[in-house]
Amino acid sequence: MNVSFIILNQTMLIQVLHELRHGNLQSCQTLGLSEHDIDQLQSLSPGTLARLEHASAPWVQINATAFRRILAQSEHDEQHDLLINRALRLGASSRIMYKCFGLVHSETAMRRRVLNILARKGRPQHLSEEQEHALWQRWRQIRTKASCTDPAEQLEEMMILAEEQQISLTLVWRQIEQHKGQR
Repeated sequence: MNVSFIILNQTMLIQVLHELRHGNLQSCQTLGLSEHDIDQLQSLSPGTLARLEHASAPWVQINATAFRRILAQSEHDEQHDLLINRALRLGASSRIMYKCFGLVHSETAMRRRVLNILARKGRPQHLSEEQEHALWQRWRQIRTKASCTDPAEQLEEMMILAEEQQISLTLVWRQIEQHKGQR
């Protein structure tokens, strides 16, 4: 008898019985059971349920299409979280986090706490003339979408600048917005 089949069958049966006990018939259907299957499960004796649980073959199947879709979405979500964390570590302001990721101030603050990023206090920093000049020279070199004026779409390039110039992402963002306003 294959132990992994038993574990799989047990897990599925426990979940189905839990959903039935709470009246979540639609959840059972989502798991792949028909209305007839659900009716039958509800009328089974404990002995029959135990046999079903210890069946030597799995009666649960994986929906490969759904699995791949969920896996792809999970990978996308992880990349998105890494991008958010990178932006926060580079000193992105709450305003940037809202514009680029839709995060409200409280969510941004909570993420900063989790990442142990201390909030800066006092007046905002300003760049020296040399820093501004170096920033603009490098900005012209790395800009991939010359026609794009939406800072949210240019975030990756701004983060590269912040890393290379060792300045806050907020300062880079502010400089680019000021430059747009001067045009």
